[in-house]
Amino acid sequence: MTTFHELLGTDDSCSTTEIKKKYRQLSNRLHPDKGGSQALMQMLSMAYQQVIKGEGNKKCSDAILKQAEKNDQGNDFKSKIAELVKEKEKLQDLLEQHKQNVEHAFTAGENSARQTLLLLQAANNSLNKQLVFLRRQLDEGENKNSISKKSNKKYCFVMLFILFVIIVVTGGFFHYQRQHQQPLSQAPDLVPVPIAAQVKNVIATQLATVDYADSINNVARIMMMHTTGLWQQRYYEGTRQPYIAVRSINGSYIVKDCQGTFSYYSNRIHNTAHVPVNLIFSTNDRQFSVYRIPYGNGSSEQQWLNSKSLVINDNIFSNNGYQSSALALASVCSNTTPF
Repeated sequence: MTTFHELLGTDDSCSTTEIKKKYRQLSNRLHPDKGGSQALMQMLSMAYQQVIKGEGNKKCSDAILKQAEKNDQGNDFKSKIAELVKEKEKLQDLLEQHKQNVEHAFTAGENSARQTLLLLQAANNSLNKQLVFLRRQLDEGENKNSISKKSNKKYCFVMLFILFVIIVVTGGFFHYQRQHQQPLSQAPDLVPVPIAAQVKNVIATQLATVDYADSINNVARIMMMHTTGLWQQRYYEGTRQPYIAVRSINGSYIVKDCQGTFSYYSNRIHNTAHVPVNLIFSTNDRQFSVYRIPYGNGSSEQQWLNSKSLVINDNIFSNNGYQSSALALASVCSNTTPF
């Protein structure tokens, strides 16, 4: 005969929360307002009470007969038990069918979402190609203008250098002339300075000025890399400050530091001065112009994880090795553990 556990779909290992959940599921389906009957609800309520008391292994028929004797309604319970058992089997079939329908619907929805994602990725790749083509056309137009500007700058620089040499030589000549026109009594105390020595002093002063300017701008210089298309762990030159970087074919770099900031090191030998609006100039580092990437393309962790490569200022930067390098950087930055 059927036990209360079997009727409710539970066993001795079920917790109180699971028993209540089973009861709510069955009561929702067996309620008279939803096609059930009052007798079914009474039987379900009895099963729930018995299982909660720990009497789930008792036979339904025994409990029903006892209840019938108390309420003088024992003659109808046997038929009700048979009816309940049949309805329980129907309910189990309905639950199984509903479960299969849900699984099929989930699979169909997942396949549809994947197809939509593939279509969006294809559209995004197409737009990226069009964007690169338009940027190249724009840069070609600007290169024609920049060539004439560069030639004018070179001409001005040459003229200024010639003028500087003339001033130095003329000044040295007059200085030399004044030294030899002074009285002989003062000759032992004055030593004429050769023109060549003065020119060397001026040049040395200029070099010292340039070195001083370089020392001011000498901020966190990155290490040069020969490998292209692979993220690697490095330290800034002369420091123990870690970062990770990837190099493009043109010799430009994308750098990520401990603050999570992405920076673009533009190699001025191969790249024009024109850059996208989301690249904010920061400083100079040897042949590089350094730009921060606070927003837009290349500024977020998710973009590098979800893309095989990103095109920044016409440079293609791969995400090969990015995930492992980023994890290593996070470990170093948080635990001060070297690479």
